[in-house]
Amino acid sequence: MNSISSLRFLVIVTIATVIPMIASADANLTPEQVVLLMKASREQYNSNSIDAKMEATSYQYDANDETETNLRMTREIVSSWTRKKSYSRIVRTTYPDVIPHEGYTPTIIETSGFTPKRFKRLIEVPDNRTPRGVIRAVSSLEEHRHFYNFYTIYGAMWDFFGWPWEKMNLDKATVTRDEKNDLYIMKVQMGSSPKGRLIILYIDPSKNFIPVKKEFLTYDGTLLTTFGCSDFRQPEIGLWIPYQYSVFAPRVHIRIIYEVLNVKVNEPIADDLFDFEFPIGTIVYDEILNLRYKIEDVNRPQSPVVDPCSEVTGTAVGTLPVKEEALVAAASRAKELLAAHASADTVSSQIEVSPLTVLVTPDKYEYKISIKGYSDTKPVLLSYKFEGDGLELSALNNLIDNENRLLVNVNRLRSHTGFASGILFLYFEGENKPVEIRFVSAPLANAQSN
Repeated sequence: MNSISSLRFLVIVTIATVIPMIASADANLTPEQVVLLMKASREQYNSNSIDAKMEATSYQYDANDETETNLRMTREIVSSWTRKKSYSRIVRTTYPDVIPHEGYTPTIIETSGFTPKRFKRLIEVPDNRTPRGVIRAVSSLEEHRHFYNFYTIYGAMWDFFGWPWEKMNLDKATVTRDEKNDLYIMKVQMGSSPKGRLIILYIDPSKNFIPVKKEFLTYDGTLLTTFGCSDFRQPEIGLWIPYQYSVFAPRVHIRIIYEVLNVKVNEPIADDLFDFEFPIGTIVYDEILNLRYKIEDVNRPQSPVVDPCSEVTGTAVGTLPVKEEALVAAASRAKELLAAHASADTVSSQIEVSPLTVLVTPDKYEYKISIKGYSDTKPVLLSYKFEGDGLELSALNNLIDNENRLLVNVNRLRSHTGFASGILFLYFEGENKPVEIRFVSAPLANAQSN
């Protein structure tokens, strides 16, 4: 464990499939290039849906003897993830040394759903206690869901301890190559503060350049958390999935082991799974509407309530008891406000394009770009242009096919052995700006260090 606590801060990146020509590539990459390669790798997972069932076990170990451990918690997890939505249902059971109070219930069920504009959470205890619900706004899918990301396969692979990728301070980041273990390593500070947290990622090029280990440190190098993925398998061609991952927190002497029992890739997921209904009797705290209310019968509107356990004051709630007509009026207002959620997911752009970062490999030439409109009219591509450094556009079918895909042929120039990139500009009818798709390719195996 001493070697773990002495680790520096690394963030690494690479991509795509296991290709020998790239696996032993030149390490002379800039932090910006590494991040681009990592984004291209992540995009391969963004275009897929992933369902998984997992079990997690938390242990607290003795500071002087790590073989002496106590069971602290178990979790049964069901999760679903797509590029725009995620869901998890966690049955959590705790094992305290001492029962804290009479009637203590060790098991809690937590259900969470993320859509592009909102987060919903339901807390249930399998006894007679009142279920609790929370609704809050999010400005992006990555925001606020990081705490739950470890409960999804995607989060286990690509979450940076809750930090948005855009917070990487690349001006001071470093990239090195561990030749012995065949890993890329990048050390980066998160945020602009001189005392900002550090993150270290260990990227395995033989596993599509997934960060197989991540470390979270204080600015002075003190290790806070280590997160590692292992037992990689390929349930889908080209996609590596970790069937085990673990969290190690040395300051609190906690270790958590996640075991993946089952994974399904690209199977249909019902939309109502992500935006589930609260059961009757749930007290809901709606931070979007600044409202608290109780879910009653499905044929009646929600009634505003005052929750005696809440410290929230000044919110738009009624007081009980109230006159029936006042209650009906307030409940109708709550129903109107709740309906406003439906319009919160409205998108401003008329075209959705994915992926926006594409990995190019030496043995692959055709790449599929999803082009979707938000109306029944299929987007019309007027023109395009390509600017490349080490990559060339050899063909592009100017028509979007019946599966809403644009087929693009991009070739890697063998004479260009270092990091290669290119940008494809797509000009659509009715759009003021072109859509930019970046193509990136890792250095070839025969590249020589400068």
